[in-house]
Amino acid sequence: MAAEVRKVAEYCYQCVAGPDLLQVKVEDGIATEIEPNFRAAEVHPGGGKCCVKAYGLVQKTYNPNRLRTPMKRTNPQKGRDHDPGFVPITWDEALDIVAGKLNDIRAKGLIDDVGYPRVAASFGGGGTPTYYMGTFPAYLSAWGPVDFSFGSGQGVKCYHSEHLYGELWHRAFTVCPDTPTTKFVLSFGANSEASAGVVGAWRHAEGRMNRQLKRVQLEPHLSITGACSAEWVPLRPKTDAAFLFGMMHAMLHEHPRESLDLAFLKNHTGSPYLVGPNGFFMRDPASEKPLLWDNRRNAAVTWDTPDTDPALEGEFTLDAVEIGADGEKWNHTGARAETAFTKLVAHMAQYTPDWAEKVCDIRPGTVRRVTTEFLENAQVGATIEIDGETLPLRPVAIILGKTVTNGWGGYECCWARTLIPCLVGALEVPGGTLGTTVRLNRPATSRQASVKKGR
Repeated sequence: MAAEVRKVAEYCYQCVAGPDLLQVKVEDGIATEIEPNFRAAEVHPGGGKCCVKAYGLVQKTYNPNRLRTPMKRTNPQKGRDHDPGFVPITWDEALDIVAGKLNDIRAKGLIDDVGYPRVAASFGGGGTPTYYMGTFPAYLSAWGPVDFSFGSGQGVKCYHSEHLYGELWHRAFTVCPDTPTTKFVLSFGANSEASAGVVGAWRHAEGRMNRQLKRVQLEPHLSITGACSAEWVPLRPKTDAAFLFGMMHAMLHEHPRESLDLAFLKNHTGSPYLVGPNGFFMRDPASEKPLLWDNRRNAAVTWDTPDTDPALEGEFTLDAVEIGADGEKWNHTGARAETAFTKLVAHMAQYTPDWAEKVCDIRPGTVRRVTTEFLENAQVGATIEIDGETLPLRPVAIILGKTVTNGWGGYECCWARTLIPCLVGALEVPGGTLGTTVRLNRPATSRQASVKKGR
């Protein structure tokens, strides 16, 4: 008797590169093969193709060691040499155990004496669970305060700093280039050809082949991505931050100010904010809003004052209050204060391209050449029309690999990766560096919804 064969449309969401559309070949009720779903080619960025990792899902599903029931630990001792004594239990027993603990917590109070939630949750999938865990995230929202700081991932596979600073600066779990629009990408150890899923690899390949996208790969070894890039720069291990700092020096000290997006820096960043003697923003004594120097009024005004021309650089004299990180207050009369941008320029003076090239052990002139290419491709002042709206076009981006972000220098690299696009207005605009839709910050409806208004 011939086997009954059918093909079922499905999707893979094993990682944040998904969902990848696919179809499963089923013979007599048993999944036997994973195939692309070319019926979705017109609506799927990858043309209906799925990442190679999805092909292992059949083996994962029918693995004889796969756990199919809840497991209960019977040995309370948790030393390295102790057998945890896990035994299978029924779903009813597992649900009774969890419900009993939750009821005890609710009776005791959802918040402990220190102010932290007594219930914590970690799903092992970053921000993706809200998309594929059904009603469980909604249940946790209905429950009340839940501690998500456990995070997920960790270990060598996690992006660590990328996640933390991505959430703070981009409201996103990870950051990526606007690949369909960008023209110049600096990739510090990001192995996109092997780890970005079929959509990521396809978009990078399409850009290189059809749109003259130039990608410069900076990493110690020649990866697949480096081999597919226009240029490979063999940095010494963990010197990525030095290269980025050298770029910032060149942009701030060796190129004319007009090569930067001055309007963006003035109107969309804290660059004009005045910094007090103790290193904190100078604020209006009444509203405690940060102050900037308005060239039109020749006076210090709050950042949200309408019709201003903020001074981007310089030192000014003013009366203000300075508030420290722990609420300390200093009342200043006739104090001298520089703009935050002026502080940045002074701070980056020490990180010359020559210094960076010695640290990175690369050919002299590389940092300056790459910086010049970055600025030329940034197209400061250019615009693009999308869905009837005119938006800034800044087709340059910087991406970081996990070995860059999950160890020594991770903060410095994430900071520089975000600040350099700021200098040319390439942050969260077409062609530039974008936060992805996956995130840990709640709610999960949109990145904008997760932002809370504050000073």
